[in-house]
Amino acid sequence: MSLTATLPGVINTLPGADTCPVCGALDFTSIYDDARDPITLDSFRVVECSACGAAYTIPRPASLDRYYPRHYRAYGALVTRVLNTLYGLRVSRWARLKPEGGSVLEVGCGPGLMLAAFRRRGWRVFGIERNEAAAETARQTLGPNTIATSMEGLPADARFDLIVLFQVLEHIGEPLALLRECARRLAPGGLLIANVPNFSSWQSRFAGSKWMHLDVPRHLVHYTPETMTQTLKCVGLTVSALSFASLEHDPYGWVESTISRLAGRANTLTRFLMGLDEFSPRVLFSCVLGAALFPPALLLAAVSWVAGSGALMEAIAVDSCAAAKQGRTTCLQHAFELDGEANQP
Repeated sequence: MSLTATLPGVINTLPGADTCPVCGALDFTSIYDDARDPITLDSFRVVECSACGAAYTIPRPASLDRYYPRHYRAYGALVTRVLNTLYGLRVSRWARLKPEGGSVLEVGCGPGLMLAAFRRRGWRVFGIERNEAAAETARQTLGPNTIATSMEGLPADARFDLIVLFQVLEHIGEPLALLRECARRLAPGGLLIANVPNFSSWQSRFAGSKWMHLDVPRHLVHYTPETMTQTLKCVGLTVSALSFASLEHDPYGWVESTISRLAGRANTLTRFLMGLDEFSPRVLFSCVLGAALFPPALLLAAVSWVAGSGALMEAIAVDSCAAAKQGRTTCLQHAFELDGEANQP
């Protein structure tokens, strides 16, 4: 099967670009036949693996450089301040998972907003990025503990109490390799936090191929709670908690996705906020419509969180052996308690 873009031209693809990135199977069924990259307008397909059920993007470009322009996620000062506040709230919740603190590694740390929040709470912070330019941006906030490398490039003995993959895993074409290395790098009792878009969410089903968080081809794998749990299980990690609340990105996703469906052009507001487009009547219309849509979007997002169908989901995972050992210990403790109660006069 030959898979090429319809606009603006042919996409150079990797060998085996249509195989499942999770299990390697070749058979799939189509979900969307024309999902457009909102930046380049290249056309991609989203398909579901017939073997493991994972959804993924095809074809997979040989190079993703043109899909990450210089302004990608380079938001202005106001948006950055809002995200900094919201990310700080999220980090506070994460930090409570380990009140004693410790070391945290963020894979794909961006400008370092989350790691800066961890450092303010006394954690030892480390970050890695995909290239030197991105790492240098983070170093302006975090200092020298951010480097451009892969997980495999870290010192052999490096271990972390917490590893964070915040909206990163969906960008990875070989997720099992990354997750295996993350699992290996967890210190005893360590936690992995993976936050990704929820492909089975209400928002995804409403917006279809116009869903803001589909974001092909940057998002190579599209996870559901089931496929996320199974993918983590493949590398020896057990999901201990799964949540769906995302004040940072869910209500805005409803707004942007609705505008995209009405206007027929994807991510008008996001393109403007990233500096890709100048202010125009189209942007003005989207801003006015977005302001009107935000209150119902906030309400709908909150309801979807309670229903387990939020647009973003967050898995907290632990080493499966440690989880099994903890389970056995809990069972033994419970048995001893019951035995003690039975022996009471």
